[in-house]
Amino acid sequence: MKGDVVVNVTLADISNDVQTGQLQPIYFVQGQDQYLLDLVKQQFVKVIQPEDRTLNLAQFDLTETPLSVAIDDAKSVPFFGDRRVVMLDKPYFLTGERTKSSLEHHTQDLIDYIQQPEPQTTLIIFAPYEKLDNRKKVTKLVKERARYLSFVNISEQEITKFITHKLKSAGYQISQEAQQTLIRLTNSSLTQMMTEIDKLMLYTVVTKKIETADVNALVTRTLTENIFDLINCLLKGKLTQAVNLYHELLLNGEEPLRLHGALIGQFRLLLQVKTSDKSEKGTASSLKVHPYRVKLARQIVRQFNYVRLARAYLGLVAMEEQLKSTSRNPELLFELFVLKYQHEMVK
Repeated sequence: MKGDVVVNVTLADISNDVQTGQLQPIYFVQGQDQYLLDLVKQQFVKVIQPEDRTLNLAQFDLTETPLSVAIDDAKSVPFFGDRRVVMLDKPYFLTGERTKSSLEHHTQDLIDYIQQPEPQTTLIIFAPYEKLDNRKKVTKLVKERARYLSFVNISEQEITKFITHKLKSAGYQISQEAQQTLIRLTNSSLTQMMTEIDKLMLYTVVTKKIETADVNALVTRTLTENIFDLINCLLKGKLTQAVNLYHELLLNGEEPLRLHGALIGQFRLLLQVKTSDKSEKGTASSLKVHPYRVKLARQIVRQFNYVRLARAYLGLVAMEEQLKSTSRNPELLFELFVLKYQHEMVK
């Protein structure tokens, strides 16, 4: 272990640790993509033989179990084996989030354990969060002393590797355009991608080739993707299509304020990307958003000037005020916004 240094590792590093038996006392895994978190969990489950897992493999959800109970378990020596694996999930006390849980966690228990871990236990802490509170002593210590694997803002290149590996293993091919469309339609969520790939493989079982048309036909569109289409229609002057899509989203059960918040958030991002002089990666880092969102935003803002983007943003902000302060029909308010925006653009 290296004190005062954050030791970043990859999924391949962890796989190598497991295969060689060179396990470290503590691992810390951060990220919101459940598919990736499950991959790591599967690696550590392999450490314990199936017949010994009842005794030497323990998993604790820290929204339901006190931290002290989990740490006491980590301190226990293995039963009829040479290693014990203990997994801690959802350590919300490492974040700035508030919870309604009545559990009382004594983080000093974890601090003490990190400073003197049980040699025959491998402790893995899974933090399914985008952000941590690095001001907290316990958070700093966990990141410094553990083998730290972060899946936060996983790159498009890394996502592509997972897609390619899964399809190649099953004897399938996917065109580059289809792959890009899949990433866009799932908002770069690897968990959703893997679910959609299962559907696509079944759909193309005869040809074993996945094309863009297959992706468009099968993949479930997210709110983010629908917002992307809505903004494109609006900015390109396809106003009837924009209004129809807005109506369709409401008919499908989207809450007006949630839909509106997503629209404003996306336009805010477009303005920030438009004015940024940093690289794609640098812009993503400074705005604390996924790099793929910046890539999509750049594709849009290249086509439109700042004024066009700003007027749409300000018009949506004004509409939000009316949504919150009046009982007027959201669809009518959106149509009025579109008409006003069209009038301003032809001045």
